[in-house]
Amino acid sequence: MWERSEFSPETIIWSADVPKAEIEAVIKAEALPKGTVIKLDRLFFETESKDFINFCEGNGYPVFCDAKIIEIPVKALKIAETYLAHKPFMLNIMAGACSTGIMDGDEEESQIDALRRFADLCNEANTRSCVVTVLTSKSKDIINYEFSATAETQVLKYAFLAKRAGITDIVCSPEETIAIRRSNQFNSMWLNTPGVRLPDSAKDDQQRVKTPKDALIAGANRLVIGRPLTGNPKDGNIVERIKRNYDCILENIHS
Repeated sequence: MWERSEFSPETIIWSADVPKAEIEAVIKAEALPKGTVIKLDRLFFETESKDFINFCEGNGYPVFCDAKIIEIPVKALKIAETYLAHKPFMLNIMAGACSTGIMDGDEEESQIDALRRFADLCNEANTRSCVVTVLTSKSKDIINYEFSATAETQVLKYAFLAKRAGITDIVCSPEETIAIRRSNQFNSMWLNTPGVRLPDSAKDDQQRVKTPKDALIAGANRLVIGRPLTGNPKDGNIVERIKRNYDCILENIHS
């Protein structure tokens, strides 16, 4: 039976969709406890050097590279290698993008499932391998149209695939964590949940959401939090906002 681990700084992943200078200010001021994971996406790395991964981790803040790699297998793995050269804490890939279902056997290496090879590359770099399942911005109607299935059914399919490939982590909405945690076979997998909102927060572009407390009760290991943690840019500087909103999130978790 899966049991939720104790809260730690690593429980919160800050989705840092702000300029590099503001991220640096948060790190230098230790506005977040050391050990808090910082998520940097592909758009960030289109303008900034991946050396910034080393800066964050060198200051005690693990980096989740939210690359959402989606390419033909050979290119997907080459892209992964550019991130893994910096040994981030975690790197992700889109679950359904590169899978052939061939996990082992006598086939040529190029035919082996790209998710399996991605997991192997991450293991070599001591980086957690992660797959993105169904985006939290998708509504239930859109998911049914796209997959001819519910979000729960589709996420479970991706979870089975990820487990076979040796992936360590999954990104899914907090609504699907309950279904994943019903099965003991996923006990070793870590669930990272976007779509986390405080009770009085706007959903913004997120469709399938829960509060921090409810997401953890549902089975999440880490909460991916952006706007509820970063706050409104008009409400003071980034360091003040982070400290204030982090306290609000902790209060919700422990209430």
